[in-house]
Amino acid sequence: MENIRQSIMDSVINQFNQKGMKFTMDDIARDLHISKKTIYREYDDKDELFLATVDYGFAAIKQKEAEILKETDIDIVEKISRLVVCLPDSYKNIDFRKVYLLRDKYPEVYARVTKHIESDWEETEKLIVRAMDEGKLRKVPVSVVKLTIEGAIEKFLSSDELFKSDITYEESLNQMIDIIMNGIRA
Repeated sequence: MENIRQSIMDSVINQFNQKGMKFTMDDIARDLHISKKTIYREYDDKDELFLATVDYGFAAIKQKEAEILKETDIDIVEKISRLVVCLPDSYKNIDFRKVYLLRDKYPEVYARVTKHIESDWEETEKLIVRAMDEGKLRKVPVSVVKLTIEGAIEKFLSSDELFKSDITYEESLNQMIDIIMNGIRA
């Protein structure tokens, strides 16, 4: 049962990457060679399917973050950077630059995305404080660092600017964390 749900959510991601919001349940059924009835046995409607897919994607991000936290052979500043831009390998193909399309048509789904971005910062905050205490980062209010990162990520997801500029979401995350950690001074 869980495998079919996962396959459906993976297909949603594929369809979203290819067609944005214009895909249908028929497209998912065709992609997976199953009936629409099978999809509707698992999910009541497209909204529920989108919400489950968002949770599924962020669960994978949290799993990757846990792996990064366990790493002992990287510098603390590098660990913080990796946590902030964490994208599991299986989700690097998601075109996050299209998430802004959800905002108007699926506001509940978009709100779920932003809720995930704003939650579970405890371990990252602890590392930031430790790095500041060790003199590896300048002492600034952690809340300002967190809000700066959240704000940048939310802006990346709520705007079509990245899509128009042809920079990938992953590239934009890496540039953002580099600017935050190292500044823009030449």
